[in-house]
Amino acid sequence: MFWVIDYLLLALALGAGVLVLRLRNLNGAVMALSALGTVLSVLFVVLGAPDVAHSEVVVGAIAVPVLYLVAIGKARTVVADSRDLGERDGERDGERDGGDG
Repeated sequence: MFWVIDYLLLALALGAGVLVLRLRNLNGAVMALSALGTVLSVLFVVLGAPDVAHSEVVVGAIAVPVLYLVAIGKARTVVADSRDLGERDGERDGERDGGDG
């Protein structure tokens, strides 16, 4: 009966990992990464490795997500016009620079 908990935690870890990859919102993906670290920490405790679980809590569930959130916050800027981003989403080539090209 104890193996059910193992498989449940493995399924939760797999689900959180898929969320990290599939979410388009960066903050949501970081929260899913933190959830993955938390689930892995619980899994390590269940498997009898509390020292590894402590390390996973500190690094995987707290430090790395905080660093990612700080980096995302620093990288975001206020853009008055979406054309200032330099992206060609929905634009034809040459439309931006006068039509020659």
